Amino acid sequence: MSRVKKSRKPGVGKREALSEADKKLIVPTPKRAKKKVGKEPGNRQKEAFENKTQNQKSNVPKDPRLGSKVPIDLTPKAAPKVTTNTNKPKKEKQSPIAAIRIVEPEVTPTSALEDELYAIEDDQQLQSILALQEEDKTLSEEQIDYFNEKMERHQELRELLGWDDEESEDDEDNNQSKSSEEDLWDSLDTTDLSKY
Repeated sequence: MSRVKKSRKPGVGKREALSEADKKLIVPTPKRAKKKVGKEPGNRQKEAFENKTQNQKSNVPKDPRLGSKVPIDLTPKAAPKVTTNTNKPKKEKQSPIAAIRIVEPEVTPTSALEDELYAIEDDQQLQSILALQEEDKTLSEEQIDYFNEKMERHQELRELLGWDDEESEDDEDNNQSKSSEEDLWDSLDTTDLSKY
C-alpha cells in the first residue's frame, strides 16, 4: 500500500467509517423525480377506451321522463281554478329609480308675512342692538347672532313680498343718469362747432 501524506486541506486523506448509530441519525434525502416529457406509455389505448365509453353514454337517454310508465290523460281538462289570496297583497315591483313628485311650495298669505315683517321691525331687543351699533359700542356674540338672524329673516320676507328698496333707489339713480346723459348730448348738439 502506498503511503498517504498528511494534508491540511479538508476532504483530502483518509476518512473514517461511520458507525451504525451515526448512519441512523443521517436522514437520506429522496432523489428528485425526473421531469416527465411526452405522453405516458399506453396512452393510445387509454384514449381509444375513453372514446368508446363516451359513445356508449351518449346512447343513454338524458331525459329521465323518457320511457316512463305513468299513463297520460289525452282528454282535455277544464282550466285549473285560480285561487286569489285576499289576505296577502301582491308586492309591486319597485324600480331602482325613485318616483318623481312635484312639490309645490307652500304659499303663505301676504298678510302673515307682513305681520312677521312688522314684528321684526318693532322688536325692542333689535332696536336696542341697532342703537348700540349706531353709537359704535362693542356688541356681544349673542347680540351679533340675534341681529344677523333677524336681519336675514327680514331680508327673506322683503324678497317674498317683492319689496326691494335698493332696486327702487337704483331705478331713480338710473333715471337721473339717463337724464344727465341726454342733457350732455343736447348741449353738444346745440353748440356751434364752427367757432373752433
